[in-house]
Amino acid sequence: MSQTLVVEVEAREAVGKNANRRLRQQEKIPGVVYGLDTAPFLVAVSPRRLGEILHLETGRNTIFSLALSGKDETRAAMIKDLQRDPVTEKLVHVDFIRLDLSKKITVRIPIRLLEVPTGVKNEGGVLDFMHREVEVECLPKDIPEHLDINVSELHLNQHVSVSDIPVGEGVRILDDPATVIAVVAVLKAEEVPAEEEAAAAATEAAEPEVIKKGKEAAAEEGATPE
Repeated sequence: MSQTLVVEVEAREAVGKNANRRLRQQEKIPGVVYGLDTAPFLVAVSPRRLGEILHLETGRNTIFSLALSGKDETRAAMIKDLQRDPVTEKLVHVDFIRLDLSKKITVRIPIRLLEVPTGVKNEGGVLDFMHREVEVECLPKDIPEHLDINVSELHLNQHVSVSDIPVGEGVRILDDPATVIAVVAVLKAEEVPAEEEAAAAATEAAEPEVIKKGKEAAAEEGATPE
């Protein structure tokens, strides 16, 4: 945890839509702090400060000092959950969780695929990235920013699984080891939609009938159709 990374919050008591509206007018959003077998504590926080935390490379897994305005005490904490407005995508609520830096926690970590598979470069395949993060258990100080897998040796129809992810000492992946992370799939040719096939078939069936009727009409008039 960085000693200089501090998120300041204010205590709040009022709840409900009107109270939240007043907070937004003050450029703050409601939040709650919980964890370590302590009663939840209602707070208000600057969404801009949260945005600064989220833009760090560690993102939601950033550990910081949570400071209550007007108090000298701080507590190690991290963001546990976020809620956004479904239309504007603006932050509307945050959950903080208190941390004991000597105890393990569970967090979700993003996966990065390194290099280009040979099945993509030389065999015409396409890389399908199916499972982009995993849940791990570790001490707060050991939280990795991301987990990397080198996929350069993958051929067509080969894959990498959770069991193939290398992790550092003290980090344990909780997901099923057999879960497929990425696979080099065969690139299928574009298929003609069923309705287009049906329309084409109907057109082909109708053309001989039209030609036949044209010939019959021309014969009756003593002319040769073009």
